[in-house]
Amino acid sequence: MTENVLSGKLLFAFGTSVVNGHLAETSFVEDICKANKMSYKKFCINGAASRITDPNNIIDQIKKAPEAHPDFVVFDSIANDAYATVTDDPSVMGQATYGYQDQLDPRTYCGALETICKMLETKYQGAKLLYVATHKTPARDLRVQNIMHDVSVKIVHKWSIKVADLYNEGNLNGFLPQYQHDYSYDKVDAHGGNHSVGGTGTHPNADGYRLFYDPIITQSLVSLATR
Repeated sequence: MTENVLSGKLLFAFGTSVVNGHLAETSFVEDICKANKMSYKKFCINGAASRITDPNNIIDQIKKAPEAHPDFVVFDSIANDAYATVTDDPSVMGQATYGYQDQLDPRTYCGALETICKMLETKYQGAKLLYVATHKTPARDLRVQNIMHDVSVKIVHKWSIKVADLYNEGNLNGFLPQYQHDYSYDKVDAHGGNHSVGGTGTHPNADGYRLFYDPIITQSLVSLATR
């Protein structure tokens, strides 16, 4: 029998509702950890932005998280910053820095994401980090999403962080009406879970995670574990 390299490992999760699992608070995190006998702690919060100008932000999640070292960290960053008021205003969007000792401005998107990367790499030194580039959603302007995706991937790659690219490679496209209906939900099912359908394309339901998120993220975690 082949050894499961994920079994017994601890995973920390930061970010937005896509990582948290929306109203059911059930996402790929629960799916993957249950399937692979992993333990996990989620610090992700619905509606969280990257920039500290929003009181609900990912930087605060990391600050408040325990010092105990996980084996893996997963996080996302785009959903609640993906607006034209961010991408089209250089003072809000910011830009990626060149080096690693530059002063970072977490009030801008680029500065916030670089701050997130630096904090995770230093607070959880030695942990395997995975950035989840979430799927395309009709809740945000596609032009804006494209800009945010490309910038975020450039930044996390600068910080040598692996990307699970659901945006370009995940096959889940919320702009397609049938996908939007079948693989997303807005309201929980009768049991408070995520098995309902008919969503607006933003929050994956159980099938959305199972079919699209779980395989790519599992594969990425296995790849990190066997390096």
